Amino acid sequence: MIPIETDALFAIPSGITQIPSEICDVLKTLEGSEQRSGKTDVFNVLDEYPNVKRDITDIFSLWINSVLCTKEQKWAMTTSWVTLNPSGSNMVTHRHFNCMYSGVLYFDKVEETHPPLEFLSPLIDHSSFLLDTPIEERNVFNTDRMLAPISEGRMIFFPSYIYHGHPDFKTSGTVRKSFACNFIPIGKYGRFDSTLNTQWMTQ
Repeated sequence: MIPIETDALFAIPSGITQIPSEICDVLKTLEGSEQRSGKTDVFNVLDEYPNVKRDITDIFSLWINSVLCTKEQKWAMTTSWVTLNPSGSNMVTHRHFNCMYSGVLYFDKVEETHPPLEFLSPLIDHSSFLLDTPIEERNVFNTDRMLAPISEGRMIFFPSYIYHGHPDFKTSGTVRKSFACNFIPIGKYGRFDSTLNTQWMTQ
C-alpha cells in the first residue's frame, strides 16, 4: 500500500481556557434570564462592569491574535448576557449574527447531568453525500458535530457562524448557568479596497 499523509485542508479555531475565579464571582452577581427557546432578555450585563468586560476581551484577544497571527488587531465585546436553565430544556441550535467570534463561560457549578456545548459542522451543507460512520470511529474529518465538555470556570471561544446548542437534560436541582458574549474587530482591518476602519464611523 502506498502511504498517504492526511492533513487538514482548512481548520476552524476554537479556544478553551480557565477563567480566574475573581471574574466568575462577579458574573454570579449579575442578572440572568431564564432560557426560553434560546432567547434571553438582557444583552448588556457587563456594561456596568468595564473592568471585567476588558479582562475577558483581553483574554480573547491574546488567543485569537496568536491563532490568526494578527498581533496588532484590536477587538471589542459587543453584547453580553447570562442564561439560566433550571428546567433542563434544550438550547435551540442557533448561531450569532453581527459579530465575528463568540464566547461561552460556565461561571458557576456544573453538574454531571449538564450536557456539553454541541457544535454543528458548517460543512454539512456543502456535501450531497452522507456516509454512515460509526459513532465510536468519528473524528475531525468525518463527524457532523463536536462536543465541548463544560466545567466551572471553563470558557469556550468559537467563530460566531458555527451553529451550537445542547439537548434536554435531567435537572438535579442545580441551575445550568452560562455567560455568553460576542466580539468584533475594531480599528483598521482588511486591505486595499476591502479596508475598514471603525474610527470612520465616529467622525
